[in-house]
Amino acid sequence: MRVNPHAEAQAKMRNIPIEDIVAIAQERLAKARLNPQNTEVAILVGYTDDGWQGASNGNVVWAIIRFGQLVTTMFRREDQPSTPQALRVREVIA
Repeated sequence: MRVNPHAEAQAKMRNIPIEDIVAIAQERLAKARLNPQNTEVAILVGYTDDGWQGASNGNVVWAIIRFGQLVTTMFRREDQPSTPQALRVREVIA
């Protein structure tokens, strides 16, 4: 999976190893039998209580993948919607 510079910078800023995000995302994509080359998908990769911390009030860590490229990593609060519309993707793997 390709990782764009923005995603790498966001992970670094949040003290999350990009390798962890990519590994979890690939595992979840395989389990869901989704081809990341053909879709835009948000993947729940973890929670801040997994040891990841960042400058955010969100406690849920999401990876956004667009057509085979990890484009960003973001924190969202648990009470925020995790629908495709809210995350601006076609698919959500939670």
